[in-house]
Amino acid sequence: MKADTYLCPGCDQEVAVGSRGCPRCNSPHKRRRRSKAAAGGGGRSRERADPADGLDLPDDDFDYDAFVAREFGLKPHRRIGTKWYWWLTALILVVLMILAGGSLWGW
Repeated sequence: MKADTYLCPGCDQEVAVGSRGCPRCNSPHKRRRRSKAAAGGGGRSRERADPADGLDLPDDDFDYDAFVAREFGLKPHRRIGTKWYWWLTALILVVLMILAGGSLWGW
């Protein structure tokens, strides 16, 4: 592969960098020409078309709460917290560390 070419992802043919695309995948009978008015080049208007047009995005009235209920169900999440036995374990470890420190310094 040359430095100024790349492989077409559709047909693995080498395509020159800067060309309009793969000649095999983008053959003239597959290309469609847009009119100047449809391409936004017609007239002198500086008004641009909405870039989101034609992307099939959801409407603005998207209900996030309904989406979460539909995806994750309506039951509430379990409470996140520390169980009692972990508090007891931490307390025992702290007491043992204090006793070990005291024995090292001769308390």
